[in-house]
Amino acid sequence: MNFVEHPWINPNTIEKRSYQDAIASIAATGNTLCVLPTGMGKTSIAALVAADRLLKYKDAKILFMAPTKPLVEQHRKSFEKFFKISLELKTITGHNKPEERATLYQESNIIFATPQTIENDLENNIINLKDFSLLVVDEAHRSVGNYAYPYVAKKYMWQSSNPLILALTASPGSFKEKINEVKQKLYIKNVEIRTRDDPDVMPYIQHLDHAWIEVELTDEMKEIKVGLEVIKNDRISKLMKWGVVRYPAINKSQILALQAELARRRKGFSYMAMSVLAEVLKVDHALELLETQSLHSVKNYFDRLVEQKTKAVSRLMADENFIKARELTDQLVKSGKEHPKIEKLVEVVRDELEANKYANIIVFAQFRDTITRIEEALRQIPLAAPIEFIGQTKKAGKGLSQKEQVQILNEFKMGFYNILLATQIGEEGLDIEETSVVIFYEPIPSAVRKIQRTGRTARTQPGKVITLITKGTRDEGYHWSGIHKERKMKKILIDMQKGQKDVTDFYKNS
Repeated sequence: MNFVEHPWINPNTIEKRSYQDAIASIAATGNTLCVLPTGMGKTSIAALVAADRLLKYKDAKILFMAPTKPLVEQHRKSFEKFFKISLELKTITGHNKPEERATLYQESNIIFATPQTIENDLENNIINLKDFSLLVVDEAHRSVGNYAYPYVAKKYMWQSSNPLILALTASPGSFKEKINEVKQKLYIKNVEIRTRDDPDVMPYIQHLDHAWIEVELTDEMKEIKVGLEVIKNDRISKLMKWGVVRYPAINKSQILALQAELARRRKGFSYMAMSVLAEVLKVDHALELLETQSLHSVKNYFDRLVEQKTKAVSRLMADENFIKARELTDQLVKSGKEHPKIEKLVEVVRDELEANKYANIIVFAQFRDTITRIEEALRQIPLAAPIEFIGQTKKAGKGLSQKEQVQILNEFKMGFYNILLATQIGEEGLDIEETSVVIFYEPIPSAVRKIQRTGRTARTQPGKVITLITKGTRDEGYHWSGIHKERKMKKILIDMQKGQKDVTDFYKNS
């Protein structure tokens, strides 16, 4: 194995990889969006670019931003390993007092911070970015809307004497408009993308198997499904007669947009239509849980609905089909019945652990109720040691604190647990031990999240991705949507990359 040799880089710390060298060279020529799957060394590329900027501008500083405190700390630890000890590397967050932060900014060579902290300190003139020669933006796909990244990038381009931005992400989005927004907000000139199929990447990756396992709803679950669909279709028909909805097929984002539009009108009819739309939303959510999650999730959702005192819920509770759906769900749960995915998941995990007792597995699921149910089921497997890995909610006492998250990841790495049961918190950025198997409890239509989940395996050893799909449900649509969006995203980015190189070649040869 060959390693990078550089005056600022510690020997034998960064493997020399041709695609990383190529991307770092391009990044030195202008603001660059680097798109690489999780685990392929985005942090190493950032270190290479940072080292060259420190060599070129000896008194300049580096600012490395990441969305969360654990991720910020993770990057600092990586740079501490990579860089010579003569450099001052500091993590700066809102926990540091303003006067302390001002001093740290002055004394540090490389600063690691959340964008919110930098945004606040820019607004309060605690920091000036004049002397910073590189801004690294991790998880750059967040650089849209009102997130802090665009504000900091704008200030940086104005203030810095020698600005250069390196934006890192596994996926900036599957729509050209979204990718262009990220590029615009971060002043991107170059786009560099690599996939597992690129010739300069293939020597450094391991084989990855994909498997899709289909299950079918039980007859009782199909009965609940039919009853809920009758309610949903009845409400949509009513909205169509009122002229509120034009087509019977309507998704959650369209319903929310309609509700917002109706709220602006502030008329009696508008409030009535909003209430019926709320019924559609609630029934559709119950259908999603039934089709893709677990019976326990459905029961818990029904129980929470009872506590809501709205007209929409009152009408649902009085609906004969809804009453039957609740009663049948309760009966099935009391008799120990569950979604066939749970049984299939137990079978898959047991097989993996019996084939390799040292296997470590990550199971991704969308909802916390499902994660809890999965943990209960997997604990029945003799070799299984599962642990929930969930994020915090705004409600006090709900979920894991960032400190608890880091502790669980360390214990997973040390082998105290061999199955990590993760919600979306496990997809982005955090340094999760490489796993031998990634299981999607449900397919997801997002290319960003699909790529992030898949990147948790097949880095230094062969890996496997298994997706559970309920036949005849939205699972099938989500599955193909995710695949098509990922292909579309790659084509858009490759075309952007090719376009910029064609322009460069034109000027070189003219």
